[in-house]
Amino acid sequence: MLERLHARLQARGRMPELPAGWRRQSAMLAAFGVRYGGDFIVADLAADGRRLQMVLVDVCGGGDAAVPAALRFAGALESLITAVAPEDLLAAANAYLLRQPSDESLATAVQVGIDLDEGSYRIRSAGHPPALRWCARAADWEIDNARGTALGVGAPVETTESAGRLAPGDGLLFYTDGVVESRSADIDEGIAWLRRTAREALLAGWEGAADRILAQVARGDDDRAVLLVQREA
Repeated sequence: MLERLHARLQARGRMPELPAGWRRQSAMLAAFGVRYGGDFIVADLAADGRRLQMVLVDVCGGGDAAVPAALRFAGALESLITAVAPEDLLAAANAYLLRQPSDESLATAVQVGIDLDEGSYRIRSAGHPPALRWCARAADWEIDNARGTALGVGAPVETTESAGRLAPGDGLLFYTDGVVESRSADIDEGIAWLRRTAREALLAGWEGAADRILAQVARGDDDRAVLLVQREA
């Protein structure tokens, strides 16, 4: 049953097709057994095809309740992402979690909005590992500085935004903590490892880059998710 619910969760997170000049890909790796959290993606492409909003979420916890809780949260975010202003989305998501009956309704999230005409973007983080930005000129990943507190902890949710512009060839990488955290290394070591691994994966070619990154992450007791967006050169 949990496997079917997990499949439904991932099916709801299908990314929209982007207009010419942009490309995206994602990959997810489920943890062993049923003790996984709920990683999922919610995305919305404006009717004119020029504005993209995406949220990558990691629902904290494991066990039997994690995936159903993530499925409900994904449904709520699918409604919120089209109903509230981008700057209010994480606050609305936080309010939803605070209304849940469980004291363990916690999640981290990273939100990105991209103007697909100009390449400008804005990132908001709620307790999530820092995004990475691909600088095509330097052929390397830079660490983004958006930070914040996890959702469901209290109100108001605290976030620090970052903004920039993607030139042709530049891109963004988002991921969940299962990609960079392990019992044998701290998160800074994990992020350094991801920068090296993701650089090699992207330089080997766009197609399958997300899968190549996750192929080098050992499976364990947490889901892993990677999301890549790139402005084509």
